[in-house]
Amino acid sequence: MRIPTWSIVVASAFAALCLGVGWTVAAGGWTHEGALAGARITARWSFIWFLTAWTASSLARLWPGGWRGVLLRRRRAVGLAFAANHGVHLVFIFMAVGVFHEPRGLPVLIGGGLTYLFIAAMAATSNAWGVRTLGPKGWKILHTTGGLMALIVFTNSYAGRLMTKPELAVPALSLIALAVGLKLAAAAKGRLSPQAA
Repeated sequence: MRIPTWSIVVASAFAALCLGVGWTVAAGGWTHEGALAGARITARWSFIWFLTAWTASSLARLWPGGWRGVLLRRRRAVGLAFAANHGVHLVFIFMAVGVFHEPRGLPVLIGGGLTYLFIAAMAATSNAWGVRTLGPKGWKILHTTGGLMALIVFTNSYAGRLMTKPELAVPALSLIALAVGLKLAAAAKGRLSPQAA
């Protein structure tokens, strides 16, 4: 039985909300620390969905069939779930920054805001209408650029925690390095395939 895309998106976003609220309550509730805890856990939850969507095509190209093929077929649902989860994360960011005045530098606000705009555009065009409207080339440029921007934001975020929370930063950065390696290996395989045929 095929699980509808909307149910994956809603269930994952609800899980993000529950995690965010749970961590907020555990860290002090409606406080500065509580808001930061909610923002952190929802970012980590969103990160998992992002990497899964971002590596789906690479995994399927390197090892066709099996669960990789299923993941590739459901990549749209996973990508939309990432966008929804990151939307939940944005709520906790607004709470931390807007309500409890967590400081954020202008580069972070601009870079993060621009990335959110790309994520929203990617979600809005993750359908046949989007491909028709933008054209295949324009659609690919949008989604490739948005994916790279999200990757840069996550990388910068975890790299900034190397000194303070290496137990969190090292595994996350290792997963990012692995994901980039998969992308490069899949691209190399794609370039070599016509020659091998």
